[in-house]
Amino acid sequence: MKRIFFFFLVLCMSACSQQKMRQQSQHTTLTLPSLSKENIIADQKQNSTFIVVRPLQKIIPTTYLDWLYQSNNRQKVQAYKTFLQQQKVLDIVPDFELFQSARDWKKCNAQEFEIPSQEIWSNIIPTLQILKKLVNTGILTDFTVTSVYRNFNLNRCAGGADSSKHVFNAALDFRIGSAQPSPEEQITIQQTKHKICQFWIEQGKKFNMGLGIYASGQIHIDSAGYRSWGIDHRSTSSPCMGVILNKK
Repeated sequence: MKRIFFFFLVLCMSACSQQKMRQQSQHTTLTLPSLSKENIIADQKQNSTFIVVRPLQKIIPTTYLDWLYQSNNRQKVQAYKTFLQQQKVLDIVPDFELFQSARDWKKCNAQEFEIPSQEIWSNIIPTLQILKKLVNTGILTDFTVTSVYRNFNLNRCAGGADSSKHVFNAALDFRIGSAQPSPEEQITIQQTKHKICQFWIEQGKKFNMGLGIYASGQIHIDSAGYRSWGIDHRSTSSPCMGVILNKK
């Protein structure tokens, strides 16, 4: 009787172990090409799978993973990332933010993520160099890139100008802090915006930096000309104008 009990106990433990290995294998298949197993933690929350990447502490949405493994997107992403690595601007932002199209993608019946055509890959390099400078100097710490390349139709639907630098893969938008910041976080956000304005005033010409600060909280940067604008897309509404006046 004891032998039978022991046999079923071993069988049960083996089955549980195999199930656990299958679950781990399923999570491993979600690993992005650039991420090591040691830096990935799989978690289950509200019946959705998320992956937390350390040390960035970013959560990769399953929508990105689904898109990544569609068609030959993974190969295109890897080729683009290899190019960015050669230019020393890789890993400034997570992959899923780098390929984020526009916040209004769903309303515009477009793709949430999109890879620009190869002939315009180089256009984003100077803009990423600006972002890298903002990060390396400690001006930007907690931020999320919300839009990079947009195709012409999506850009127009999202309210962008036909000449938008997003269409040419030469611009990116980001927000500081969380999507719904607390009053305390708002103070930090305003302080960071002030620092970004100071950077634009002092080094913007050197980087040919364009800086837009919108009422939505989004911040736009590009490398298509030294200029700044605010809520009405005019230079007079740019918060940086106030910083310039205070310096005089």
